[in-house]
Amino acid sequence: MKDTLKLTIPEAESMGIELEKEGQGNVPEPVRELPLHEQFVGEMTEDDVVEALTGEVSAESREDVEEAVSDLQEDAAEEEGT
Repeated sequence: MKDTLKLTIPEAESMGIELEKEGQGNVPEPVRELPLHEQFVGEMTEDDVVEALTGEVSAESREDVEEAVSDLQEDAAEEEGT
């Protein structure tokens, strides 16, 4: 079945839809286990990161990612300070 809705595999499975896992075999397992920035060839843009983390690039998804990163930075700063 073609993924015209751009569902992730977990989303499709939760609705009982079985998607062909195209492209998954193209990336070797060791590469998939690397951090996101090491999997990407070239420079990543903000939109690349937003799309990778949320599946879409919109003002809302960009804001969600910015908030999540900000929260993680604050937590790291607090842990460093203690």
